[in-house]
Amino acid sequence: MTPVTADDGKKEAFRLYSEGRYRESLALCNRLLESARDPALEILAATNLFSWGKLEDAEVYFRDLARRMPESSHIHSYLAKVLEQEGNDSAVAEYAAAVRLDPGNQDALRSYAASLIARKDERGALPVLKRLCTLGQRPDDLRYLTAALTRTGRAEEACALNQSPKGVKLKSREYAEALCATGRYREAADEAQGLYDETHDPATLRLCLAARARADPAFDPGTYASVLKEIPDPGIFLDYVNLLQDRGEYLRALATVKKLIALDKKPQHRLIACELSAALGDHVNALADYESLIRDELDAPCPSDALRQILSSYRHYMMAQLPKGEDLERFLARVSGDTNVICLAETAQMYCELGEVDMARSWYYRAYRADYLNGGLPYAEFLASLGNDRECEKVLLYILANVGRLADLSRVAAAVTKNERTLLRMRRLTGELIRRMEERRDMLGSDDRECLAVAYRSAATDALSREDFAACMENCLCGIDVLPAYPRECRTDDFLILVHRTKEQMLTDSPVIKAPRSEKPAAARQSVEALTEVMALSVPEQKILAFLVAHKRASETDLRRLLGTRRVAGIVNILIRKAKAQGIMLLEKKGMSAEGEVYEYCGA
Repeated sequence: MTPVTADDGKKEAFRLYSEGRYRESLALCNRLLESARDPALEILAATNLFSWGKLEDAEVYFRDLARRMPESSHIHSYLAKVLEQEGNDSAVAEYAAAVRLDPGNQDALRSYAASLIARKDERGALPVLKRLCTLGQRPDDLRYLTAALTRTGRAEEACALNQSPKGVKLKSREYAEALCATGRYREAADEAQGLYDETHDPATLRLCLAARARADPAFDPGTYASVLKEIPDPGIFLDYVNLLQDRGEYLRALATVKKLIALDKKPQHRLIACELSAALGDHVNALADYESLIRDELDAPCPSDALRQILSSYRHYMMAQLPKGEDLERFLARVSGDTNVICLAETAQMYCELGEVDMARSWYYRAYRADYLNGGLPYAEFLASLGNDRECEKVLLYILANVGRLADLSRVAAAVTKNERTLLRMRRLTGELIRRMEERRDMLGSDDRECLAVAYRSAATDALSREDFAACMENCLCGIDVLPAYPRECRTDDFLILVHRTKEQMLTDSPVIKAPRSEKPAAARQSVEALTEVMALSVPEQKILAFLVAHKRASETDLRRLLGTRRVAGIVNILIRKAKAQGIMLLEKKGMSAEGEVYEYCGA
């Protein structure tokens, strides 16, 4: 039945969406938008695309809405959800924009906090979670805040929050974990036991047993054995093995870990069995188990994350137990023939520990050539240990120039800033690291921002040593600006001390902060021909761009006549995405008309 009025149609579109009939709701939205623009219907149309799984189209639609309604917190929040589903790192920047525009938007706050926690950025999530607990007092908000406080080393604050008269008092595993982190093991055990009696969750039972074992030095490990007969949980098995190891009961621990392996054949569990056999002096079985585990890992289509740990343990075991020369020969035979970058790097490390520096360098270089990132970082660290700053800087600059993923850039930043003394000796590297991280400023997590702050601190220290006072002041201000709310090591005072020393040495008090100069949009600085080449436009895309440059505005029907195809909307969407990837805005959707979607050129 066709709705009688526009309001009836709008209600019908929302009803269809609520029933999960996204395609029908979208079609009705498009029909209604042909006669009049309605922001609520435009947002609903984009939301239908998202819910229907048309992520690329939804992204283009929401980006267009965000350009036309930049002050809408909800649109930025929806765009962030689309980007998050696509695995796009810029999702967190859109969540941040939504929260910045409306700090009271609880849906955006919760989504932003969840996004940060998923990235393991609890430090970044703390201010958001604290605001949520102030606004909403939902039990889940308190649980997430408690967990974030505990994981960032603020367990006392987490316990106080749960004990506060203003807090929402509820049983939670997060509170029990906070109690454990503060050493209040008996209270933690009681809290976890009460929660387990209600939920029968094995993870809660594991926490309860661990707390009881820590609270009572005379705790009977047999309690674990009794529980495991009823609930054979791998996590509880692992805690039982660790407890037996801590008490020196290696034989019993080995028997237990074999039961765990029968239940869960994770490489980490098999490694524990190898190490226990070695601790018991059963070197025949230890060596056989090590080499069987390594063979299985190297034969697997994709070696596990534990391979480096396994090879390191194997290397140390052989160097301790086998005669000199035989250990290297056996390691080379079992490990070094594989081209896996971890095998190459571990071989280099073995030569390094044997004092054969030239061979170590040769193997590290092979690892670097095999994988510029995973092999390059250990190679650079090795070069730095030799004091070969020039080659080290060269390697790290190459890595920085080639990393694309934010996660990879984070790894490089952490490796480079780990040793600030080395960083101080490499001015070009410091500058390039700052440049690359500033390019992703809106997407950086707390760890990344602290790394960037450390780089600014190094640049400021270097500038002060050269009496470049303006550069020192500028780097200090940039470092303070980027520093996260809850830093681990880099502090605001570090920069203030440098500022104070700079002020004392400056002969003239020259301003550092100046009014920013306005810049023309990127599109205005490039010709259409240059854009066509840079964006690698197809022939249909070039025709659309040239037509819009000439006529400034065109309808979907105009472009269909131009190209002789009905697939105009998809081609325009691709063109918009390519422009977005270059950081420019060329086209803008101006709504619906009787001749379909209207597009406007907004470049030079």
